[in-house]
Amino acid sequence: MAPLAPAGYWGDVTSSVDWCEENYEWTPYIAEFFNSWSSVAMIILGECCARMNPTGYRAFTLLGRSITVVGIGSWLFHATLKYSMQMTDELPMLWSISIACYIAVTTQYDINKARFKLLLTIWTLFVSILTAGFSGKVQFILFQASFNGLSLVAGYLCFRGKKELEAAQMSHVASLFWAGIRCYLMAATLWLTDTNLCTYINGRGTESVLPFNMQLHAWWHVLASLGLVYLVVLLMGHYCLVKGISFKMRYVLGIFPYIHVY
Repeated sequence: MAPLAPAGYWGDVTSSVDWCEENYEWTPYIAEFFNSWSSVAMIILGECCARMNPTGYRAFTLLGRSITVVGIGSWLFHATLKYSMQMTDELPMLWSISIACYIAVTTQYDINKARFKLLLTIWTLFVSILTAGFSGKVQFILFQASFNGLSLVAGYLCFRGKKELEAAQMSHVASLFWAGIRCYLMAATLWLTDTNLCTYINGRGTESVLPFNMQLHAWWHVLASLGLVYLVVLLMGHYCLVKGISFKMRYVLGIFPYIHVY
């Protein structure tokens, strides 16, 4: 938990978690300055996914828009540390990972899309209500269990897509899987360190081994967003492969991949 600071514009913290960044350190109007502004990475990613969707499959556009909403919600959550704003961050995260699972499952398996969409929607609504219906540590654990459970499913489906891309001699596209996983593992390490070892890394007090706070949660936002770029483009490339759409993968600045259909 972050060190105590005088209440800013938004008053007392009501969210179920308060990160390691000092509250209202830079301005009385933003509780966690770096955690808020690093959320812009997700907004940019979401808009890129939505606008640079060459597949013609609207589910990818919807996935991009849902990620944009996550970024906006994350900004509001970290700026205010209010429970209501926390829900604008966490609930869209559940929706976006559900959309990613829908895309991967319907691309890889011959199933009734309408029926699967209904079942997945019911499940997502149930988990959303469950997540929003609790508070404190129980809420935090429920959300993490729900989101990370769906993330594991999505990760497995991305791995299956990777294997099919490799079989089609598209190892350059398949390599996005491990690039994305590496980013996520680095991001998760930073998230866990920031969450569990704040006293030793906050740059304050005699117990801190660092002279300043490295804002690890903000770096989690950036690295998780980059990892998500790689995995979404992997899903797009696999979708094109399955549907027989000719494509090439290109990079912006040698870092950010995208799919070009021709």
